[in-house]
Amino acid sequence: MESPDVVGYTSLVSALCRHSEFAQAVGLLCQMMRQGLQPNEHTMTSILAECPLVLGEQIHGYMVKAMGLQSVYASSALIDFYSRNGDFDQAKMVFENLDSKNVVSWCSMMQLCIRDGQSEDALRMFSEMISEGVEPNEFAFSIALGACGSVGLGHQIHCSAIKRNLMTDIRVSNALLSMYGRSGLAEELEAVLDKIEDPDLVSWTAAISANFQNGFAQKAVALLSKMHSQGFTPNDYAFSSGLSSCADLALLDQGRQFHCLALKLGCDSKICTGNALINMYSKCGQIGSARLAFDVMNLHDVTSWNSLIHGFAQHGDANLALEAFSGMCSSGCKPDDSTFLGVLVGCNHAGMVKEGEVFFRLMTDQYGIIPTPSHYACMIDMLSRNGRFHEALGMIEKMPFEPDVLIWKTLLAACRLHRNLDMGKLAADKLMELSERDSASYVLLSNIYAMHGEWQDAGRVRQRMDKVGVKKEAGESWIEVKNEVHAFVARDTSHPDSASIYQTLAELVDVMQDTDLDVHMQM
Repeated sequence: MESPDVVGYTSLVSALCRHSEFAQAVGLLCQMMRQGLQPNEHTMTSILAECPLVLGEQIHGYMVKAMGLQSVYASSALIDFYSRNGDFDQAKMVFENLDSKNVVSWCSMMQLCIRDGQSEDALRMFSEMISEGVEPNEFAFSIALGACGSVGLGHQIHCSAIKRNLMTDIRVSNALLSMYGRSGLAEELEAVLDKIEDPDLVSWTAAISANFQNGFAQKAVALLSKMHSQGFTPNDYAFSSGLSSCADLALLDQGRQFHCLALKLGCDSKICTGNALINMYSKCGQIGSARLAFDVMNLHDVTSWNSLIHGFAQHGDANLALEAFSGMCSSGCKPDDSTFLGVLVGCNHAGMVKEGEVFFRLMTDQYGIIPTPSHYACMIDMLSRNGRFHEALGMIEKMPFEPDVLIWKTLLAACRLHRNLDMGKLAADKLMELSERDSASYVLLSNIYAMHGEWQDAGRVRQRMDKVGVKKEAGESWIEVKNEVHAFVARDTSHPDSASIYQTLAELVDVMQDTDLDVHMQM
């Protein structure tokens, strides 16, 4: 370009800034002015979009001196620049000095508030913008929904978007998905998703993640399958939520199908997907596959190591858990409280009390990690399961916080294991003080009395349970059939095919009896 004009110079300056060549960009700017060409607001804002704070402040000074800074466009760029660099006071000053504010400047300020952790201020600005007669656009609505922590207010903003006919905009719909997901409103989320004509990757990922995070694991699995069947390529985050849902439901076959898809798409070695694979295989009892998933990952973060350590621990292989802990430390990855919980669980399952005590001290002495109630509960379980009840009680008394339900329930369960009636009474009394309606404490104490032949006391516990109105929670089982989970409890008749199921069960019982198999069951 022999004699570039202002537009040409602006393009060159912008390209240099995008590649962080700020010295050359400033040199080109000076060359431009020496040739008698004055940079316009587009030239200056292209620098502001990329440059560091010191250079941006100089650009700001030039804009005030040479341009008067009357342009809302330029002012919005300055607000965004200062917000991005953490100078919120200066950004607010630029905004307040504006004679005329348009939707762009209001949106910039709303984003600034969110970056500063002031979501309520962002929503207040959204309201002020409307009050001052500035019509919010799809960006303003998506920002407001992102800041919304109240379901009631979220519904109001949703209604306002409908009135303005903005629900066809994918950004607004995606923001609604995230808002309802954060609020745990699965039905509203599904209704929004169903009304999106062309959901994009963000839509699907938001819906899958929200369902998983709110405990609707089966729905998250179904959405990931549906997403792929409709031609969308799941990303790392979608796979992570889908595989984590499979882990929670112990859906090994479905998890393997997602693994194959992730492998085909090259996602299996990514951090989020890899970590979810380790967790899924561990919870489904496939610890060897979990180790392979760990080994193929390009990088490991603290979650990767923790998932592996917890997997080994839950499968009773304390030595491999300790070996993984050693490998984690050697790799330079710093263990956290979850790491030590996994190690302690492994030591507990293997009966390695001495090693557990060493690691319990190590987490505080060497790593400065303060033990949580879960760490103490694990140590109390470890000690009491080995018959060291007085040491366990001493640890409870020395804890830096009041023992909660988890602590006393842990001790009570060990008392049942060792038939320790006196300590069991103490633990049960403490439990009932904290949670009178917790069925486990009544059942465990009643069982301890029964083990000692104290049938009257066991009966009194059951009577107290009835008086308080506490019922033992029914244990739930589930089975996977053709990638669909069916949950049931004892004598359950809620399934639409329950009559056929019980008929088949009765036929199987007849077959077993005909073959002289001993049948112990109630139907």
